[in-house]
Amino acid sequence: MAVCPNCGSGQTESNASSGATYCTSCGTVIEENTIVSEITFGESSSGAAIVQGAFIGDGATGARISGPFRNQSSENSRDQTMRKGRQRINALANAMRLSERLAEKGVRFFQLAVNNGFIQGRRSQYVVASCLYITCRMEKTSHMLIDFSDVLNINVFVLGSTFLKFVKVLHLSIPLVDPSLYITRFAGMLEFGDDTQKVAHDATRLVARMKRDWLDCGRRPAGVCGAALAIAARMNDYRRTMAEIVYVVKVAEETVQSRLQEFSMTPSGELSVDDFRSVWLEREEMPPSFGPTKKTGKGKSKRQRAAGAQADVLPIDPTAPDPVTGDPSEIPNDAVSLEIAKEMEGVLQDSQTKELEGELAAKKRSEREASRLANPEGSNLSDVDDDEIDGVLLDEESIKIKTQVWMELNKDYLAAQEQKKLKADTDRKQGIRAPSKKKRRMKPRDSSAPNLPESPAESARQLVEERKLSKKINYEALDALFA
Repeated sequence: MAVCPNCGSGQTESNASSGATYCTSCGTVIEENTIVSEITFGESSSGAAIVQGAFIGDGATGARISGPFRNQSSENSRDQTMRKGRQRINALANAMRLSERLAEKGVRFFQLAVNNGFIQGRRSQYVVASCLYITCRMEKTSHMLIDFSDVLNINVFVLGSTFLKFVKVLHLSIPLVDPSLYITRFAGMLEFGDDTQKVAHDATRLVARMKRDWLDCGRRPAGVCGAALAIAARMNDYRRTMAEIVYVVKVAEETVQSRLQEFSMTPSGELSVDDFRSVWLEREEMPPSFGPTKKTGKGKSKRQRAAGAQADVLPIDPTAPDPVTGDPSEIPNDAVSLEIAKEMEGVLQDSQTKELEGELAAKKRSEREASRLANPEGSNLSDVDDDEIDGVLLDEESIKIKTQVWMELNKDYLAAQEQKKLKADTDRKQGIRAPSKKKRRMKPRDSSAPNLPESPAESARQLVEERKLSKKINYEALDALFA
């Protein structure tokens, strides 16, 4: 019941036609032009009852008016964008098997993207996927960014860039991904049967140990999960190849190998299976970045870079010992060594020594020539005495392995060629011949050809007329050129 703000009287009357409420004591208008949610009906020209007003949906900015036969609509672009975005988010949520609650939360993020103008200049697929991925990250589900990329068949790197920009625009605080969220999902995909929960439990314990030893900081969660599942599978007498694990976790094989190598360097990696399941080491290890790393040129001091600016000279004899380094006062200055060096240099420069070297080289050439003549069909390179070429040649085992790899990589091509060959043999036996291609007959260029030009000028004129090179050619100058 309305109360008059002027006299405080509660005696009021309302006029439904004008939508006004006034006080009967002092005449003060308390309300005017009030909007009511009552449904009113009117009468059309044909006498039919119609509902007056228009329906405004939830979240709409105005009424939607349709034209004749619903061919035209007055829906504005904002409502149209929101309607299409909602449809795409629901379709993607169904494909990703997300709940309706997560889809509705993604729609609210999409509305924020529309309000901030984030959708302008971007494909709607990337914005929709970013909205749903933010929802999954906040709800801590087991969905990865590459899963959305696979479903939508879009570039995962562009999607990741869009996601980061959207988070920056909204100033969101996205929680870090816990690798243990993916353990159950990946363990189910690796098909451990009844031992899936057991393997997942061991893998979760391994992930917790890796987190305590700082092995997950700065690493992809999928790589940590892949390494944990590989170890947990071996702990339960299951053998899963690296290719199977990489196919499931969707990271590079080198990433999983690096996580395994880092875990093997921790004290927990040296424990047996029973000890690892029963013993929990309280001590934390230092991060892998504190360990020994490869030194690069960026880490050298200015003095070292200046000293290394001179060109390195390769030794003539690779088997010779390294030059002596250290304090020059510690290097022995023996006169006997100098005399021996001079004597060896004289022997090497002796004419008899050079003659012996020439005879040895001629003997080797004659042996190679005799071997080539004895085997004229081909050479198996067994007489090669060059160490570099000898290192290029493969042994029988390596030849078999490379042959098998080549056959596996080109099996589709080989099968197609074999099928083509079998088809040709079958057609030849059945008398089926492929239609021969008609060769283009060349015009004769001798004196028997019709319209043969009699002079070079006429030949040039015919060429210009046939090719229609230009209409601005001076034919009189062309005739004068060959006159």
